[in-house]
Amino acid sequence: MLTLIRPGSTKGQALVELAFSLFLLMLIFFGITEFGRAMYLTNALNNAAREGARRAVVSNLSDGKLNEPQLQEQVKGYIPFDTTGIDVSIEPKTPVSSGTPVSVTVTLPFQPIARPLFNALSPDIFPEDFKLTGHASMRYE
Repeated sequence: MLTLIRPGSTKGQALVELAFSLFLLMLIFFGITEFGRAMYLTNALNNAAREGARRAVVSNLSDGKLNEPQLQEQVKGYIPFDTTGIDVSIEPKTPVSSGTPVSVTVTLPFQPIARPLFNALSPDIFPEDFKLTGHASMRYE
């Protein structure tokens, strides 16, 4: 038996409204989740950079150079998640004297979980080379 929908009928209206509103709600939910995740990762990178800078400025220099590979591994040890792809840079490699600033920068490529959802709106929201950075600078003692 075939039933015809009369003009002015509201059958299916709730389903269409749900489809539009559900997309917006999911977009807001995943946006808040990704922002919180990015803030957590940035905070962890800043803490690791600060600890690395502190270790660099209180270390005893042998032959006037920082042991950069060892310091990079120590910085990665302060990061509470997978350290694949993390780049640690320390400047300068050779602190000249007491009071010389030592900077540690930790960079992580950020891969949003909800990238396909955001790319449906615009591919420029999260570019492929989006990176999070933590930075700390202290004076050599």
